[in-house]
Amino acid sequence: MTFLRQPKSSLQLGGAEIVAYDKQRNIAAVSTGGSSLSLVSYRKGFSDPKAIGELELPGNAQSVAINENGLIAVAIAVNERNDGRIHFYQLDSKGASPKGSVAVGNLPDSICFTPDGNTLISANEGEPNKFYGTDDGVDPEGSISVVRIDARKPGRSKVSTLEFGNYSTDELRSRGVRISGENPTPLQDIEPEYVSISPNGRDAFITLQENNAIARVDIKRRKIKDIFSQGLKDWTGTDLDTTDEDSTYAPGPRNVVGLRMADGIDTFRHKGKTYLITANEGDGRVRPDDVNFEASLADGTIYSYGDNLADGVLAEIEDELTGANLYVYAAPDIGNRGNFDADQGDEFFITLNYGPVSDDEFYSDEVRAGKLSTGDGTLINEGRLKTVQDANDPITGLKGFGGRSFTIYDAKGNLVYDSGNLLDQITNAAGFYDDDRSDDKSIEPESVVTASIQGRRFAFIGLERPYNQGDADALGTFIPVFEITKPNKPSYVGAFSSAESLSPEGLSWVAGGNRGGHLLAANEVSGSLDAFRFHLGML
Repeated sequence: MTFLRQPKSSLQLGGAEIVAYDKQRNIAAVSTGGSSLSLVSYRKGFSDPKAIGELELPGNAQSVAINENGLIAVAIAVNERNDGRIHFYQLDSKGASPKGSVAVGNLPDSICFTPDGNTLISANEGEPNKFYGTDDGVDPEGSISVVRIDARKPGRSKVSTLEFGNYSTDELRSRGVRISGENPTPLQDIEPEYVSISPNGRDAFITLQENNAIARVDIKRRKIKDIFSQGLKDWTGTDLDTTDEDSTYAPGPRNVVGLRMADGIDTFRHKGKTYLITANEGDGRVRPDDVNFEASLADGTIYSYGDNLADGVLAEIEDELTGANLYVYAAPDIGNRGNFDADQGDEFFITLNYGPVSDDEFYSDEVRAGKLSTGDGTLINEGRLKTVQDANDPITGLKGFGGRSFTIYDAKGNLVYDSGNLLDQITNAAGFYDDDRSDDKSIEPESVVTASIQGRRFAFIGLERPYNQGDADALGTFIPVFEITKPNKPSYVGAFSSAESLSPEGLSWVAGGNRGGHLLAANEVSGSLDAFRFHLGML
């Protein structure tokens, strides 16, 4: 019998993205999405969390991990170039004290300790800047750092950073790895996203989301052992909803394939073999992919903007390229840089050099099916599905972003199981499916973590885009739970939901007792930390 359970507790932190837990001290460390790290105590149980401190960090934190000795590692982008460092802190009775830092690759996006706590792996995304596609575009190299921890002086830990220059574009494309963008070479195009380490501590598996691939690293040898494609997901014969214009979940037959493009990944052992489970979000390289001004006045209003300060300022923003102050006025010819017209709700990214542009003006690898001349006639006529512009092919067909699913592979990248359209169906049946996302990537599986309980294994799938359709404030997480004791035959057992939370970004399983434990979920949009109780008696 399936369940839908609320959390034992939900703590508002003002920011919550990735969560790590120290079981000996019953303390969670939560990256807030900014330049701070929250410490939360569960010493009185998971029903009574207490925020006990906040560490100010020298940059924006992307990820956090804790080893069994209470050493906290925080992945930080320390400047506007996203140069990466790992800062260390030691948990103690008063909170946490700094223990130095080491340099890693550009934009460390995910970190993970080996089971013995002696090595840390960092996936350094090397993501292009907001001006990618222009003369001001910067595209750093993606990389993977292997940090051998100096337990006495963590700031002196030795770092080996692995790059992708030994691979050729043709070689990887022949394996089904996507190499695209403005710089179609593995050295710059590969973007490591999320790290999981095998239970035996020998291998690290890192999702390369935009590349639709997974890298395998030999930790002892500090070497990239393999890169394999996540493969194409064939939707033929499986119903799929590809339009957001009918205000309902209405799947039907579609002749289309998807690039799984996983974000989160976890590893587990089954009968002596390592398996991977991925959350297939699907993410492209739209730039600038950000806005700094939203039109608030009536449709057709003519605005002006400039770096001159005059009476009647509607909005003051910072030029992210030059750092200058820009001013927007609700009338033409006041701003000294020009005019633009907009309807209410239109969003813009405004700079002095490029003026008011949309969020895909500089570069976009997304194209609506309706703008294509070849492909499945149903999709072209419908016109809404976002497809991968560089992957569409008149022979192999249209390709969409993401798998709308979770997938299980063996350690060599062979497909064991894919959940098809099951996540969409479950989310809709529970009243959490947002049809506005049907044309894009649907519910966007973001994160996944597994738990072993008395010889049975379960997977928790964090979905980024659902919300309770009965909630006027568009809140309500939805986290499906599957039993994966048989990796080739998962079964749905229930789901978690938190009424005041939205968009679980990071998950952490905390075992407790013989029959279960707690799932911690850090929610990016709501900034809250939830604790859900899970045990075999619920099944």
